[in-house]
Amino acid sequence: MRNRNNMIKIMLNDKELEHLNKQLENSGLNKSVLIRKLISGVKVNPVPVDEYRKISVLLSNVTNDLNQIARQANTTDSMDNEKLDFVIILIRKCWQQLRKLR
Repeated sequence: MRNRNNMIKIMLNDKELEHLNKQLENSGLNKSVLIRKLISGVKVNPVPVDEYRKISVLLSNVTNDLNQIARQANTTDSMDNEKLDFVIILIRKCWQQLRKLR
């Protein structure tokens, strides 16, 4: 069940809309979340693009390795513990990168 039942409609001029769209792009948030943060007085920081790119690459590596481990486990009924340890290290690196963004 929704806990936000009140919808508002606002009118913006071109300059205000452009500013809102720029804030949306920079923050990586959707309109509802951005506006709720702004009216709550929360400072909205821009998304650090390079950091997200690093995390994206790490997550891609993790998912590929997990798929390989799962495929091996399903076909041979055994797991490569060395590969699993490597995936755990990648997951920890992802968390470290995410914590830096906070």
